[in-house]
Amino acid sequence: MDILVCDDERPRYESTRARIKERADVNVAPLVGCDLACALTALFDGVAALLDNGGGLGALDNKRFEGFDVVVVDNNLTGLDLKGARMTAETIIGYLRAFTDIPYIISLNKNPHVDFDLRYLIGDYQSMADLALNTEHLSNACLWGRRDGSGFAPWYWPQLENAAGRRREQIEFLSDKLTVPVWVALEFPPEAEEYLSFRARAALSSGEGNIRGVPFKSFFRASRVLTPAELRSLEGLAERGEEWAHRAICRVAAYEVDRWLRRDVLGAQDVLIDVPHLVAQMPIVLGERQGELDAWNRAANESRAPFALGQGMFADHLREACFSASAWVPVPCFWWPKLRANRTLSKLFFDSDVQWPDAVFCEDVSGFVPVTGLGDGGPPLEFESEIDGSWSRRFVRDVDGYQYSPRSRIVGRASGA
Repeated sequence: MDILVCDDERPRYESTRARIKERADVNVAPLVGCDLACALTALFDGVAALLDNGGGLGALDNKRFEGFDVVVVDNNLTGLDLKGARMTAETIIGYLRAFTDIPYIISLNKNPHVDFDLRYLIGDYQSMADLALNTEHLSNACLWGRRDGSGFAPWYWPQLENAAGRRREQIEFLSDKLTVPVWVALEFPPEAEEYLSFRARAALSSGEGNIRGVPFKSFFRASRVLTPAELRSLEGLAERGEEWAHRAICRVAAYEVDRWLRRDVLGAQDVLIDVPHLVAQMPIVLGERQGELDAWNRAANESRAPFALGQGMFADHLREACFSASAWVPVPCFWWPKLRANRTLSKLFFDSDVQWPDAVFCEDVSGFVPVTGLGDGGPPLEFESEIDGSWSRRFVRDVDGYQYSPRSRIVGRASGA
């Protein structure tokens, strides 16, 4: 993996690099200070020439940003010698998104006093980055593919080793599908419409009317990563046959659709449901091991089918409900409306006489924790997220040394503690 770190100060870059190298065997390259200022100036000028004059791709100088899988941008770029308003990560992410080939963008230190956001369970929902972190988070093993259900490991964090590849797959997926309805391309089942939250419907419809007919391009048109004028210019150039403009549209649309799915569809767990939340709702999917807490946690972190679920259960009931467009979600998922409508599963659930663990899935450690607590830790805490759906209340273990915000969303101990 090749990672580019953008910062206005060399010492901060060195700190960022050290944190990454502490956990990951990856290549880390700097774009710092004057070099970053020059690269951004060339990028801004090139984009202006392209959009204002409709020039060919040769006008765009983005060479300093080519060939990377991930870019990490420190939010505070006020030390850059650039004309105009002071720079932050958020002011340049849109251009990096649309006009470079770096698929995955991380904003660093936008909220240095917040480690876990209790609102939408995607991190900083206002950031235009794919992920907002603090420098200290970069040395967390969870980001590099190692979760054990004990330490701080937010469930909404991706595994960075897969994130860039998934985004590239998304962009390729859209290359010939921008005018195809999202509903059709991602194979939403008919019954899913009644399960979508109001927020998910609003983001999907955007004034288009029938949500089943909304094309991927509508997500591009509603994007805020570029100005409305820039979006219109890109669309016009793409219609004139400029392939680079078409690719830019695909990159922006991929980001917006991915965000919508994570926050408003998978986040609610009402239409798409991931494995740990499925286990919490319907433990019988674990088959003979449904009464073992270790089996619950193994399933929460298994990425290959049958995801440590009961093999018979998976073959007979779950396989047909799998979400097949796996590049669009960070973890394995199922269509919850299909499973709820499965009468055999419902009967097995209500007829089960197994004593299930009295445990809850904690979003901050990516694991199930008994409601009485674990080891020296106290019982899990229940909080009210801002997720629009039937399952807005979730749980955290509240790991010492990390800041959870806003604390006012915590409503008390998990039931039974």
